[in-house]
Amino acid sequence: MNALAYALMCLIWGSTWLAIKVGLDGVPPFLGAGLRFLLSAAIVGAVLAVRWRPIRLTRDDVICVLSLGVLVFWLNYAAVYWAEMRISSGLTAVLFSTMPLTTALLSRFWMRSEALGRRKLAGIAVGMMGTALLFWPDDSLGRPQAFGMLAALFASLCSSVSLVVLKRYGARSDPFVLNVLGMGLGAACLLVMSVLAERSLTVVWSRNNVVALIYLAVFGSVVAFSLYYRLVKVLDATVVSLSTLIIPIIALALGRVFLGERITPLAIAGVLTILAGVAVAIVPGRGRH
Repeated sequence: MNALAYALMCLIWGSTWLAIKVGLDGVPPFLGAGLRFLLSAAIVGAVLAVRWRPIRLTRDDVICVLSLGVLVFWLNYAAVYWAEMRISSGLTAVLFSTMPLTTALLSRFWMRSEALGRRKLAGIAVGMMGTALLFWPDDSLGRPQAFGMLAALFASLCSSVSLVVLKRYGARSDPFVLNVLGMGLGAACLLVMSVLAERSLTVVWSRNNVVALIYLAVFGSVVAFSLYYRLVKVLDATVVSLSTLIIPIIALALGRVFLGERITPLAIAGVLTILAGVAVAIVPGRGRH
């Protein structure tokens, strides 16, 4: 059952990058992201209501809610949706997969909660080389694409900061409570952002973008996060973190098959180098016998 849950989580999160791309056809990015998490918050809220558990927030809970709401469900997803307006879904996923590397740096130099061993340092160095290859001057890399790639890296940084905060303050928090409040806060910020920045844009609803919105809200947010929290409790953290390598590969494959997304040979080299760097950083070496 654990293997099935793990595979399903990777498949869902690997497919969300494609779903975001489809959902953006006719819908501005901040509006699409805001509606997604508004619907997700309503679903998780309904689950909490059925559980009949009162919500009592400690100081640490409030810190976690603010971290999730502002950094993850607002800034992170605003950047991801905006990035996918300019670059492919697969490339966005790969750039976002640098999250374990930035998390390691933040844990060491900000929270001082983890040491940086040789493997992590090597992985960070290799990942930076891969990122440099992606940004290497190329005929196909224009200013919009470069800004899109920077937005994807910014999204990864926001998620890394939030993860480090959650590690410090969220050990005793109810993940469902954090999610419903964080999603609600993020949705409110995204929808306000949409009103301010996208009021002049035309919204054209279609069957495809509506299905994509529902899929992202139900499966990409509620189901996948539920699977993730379950797996964190029963599997080693390293095993769960390996999904960081699997998800962008799925995203690249789906983007190629369904949207015909292509990347240049230089970009392929950058993608492989980034994934190698993440692998070196998160896969533990053999212990001494």
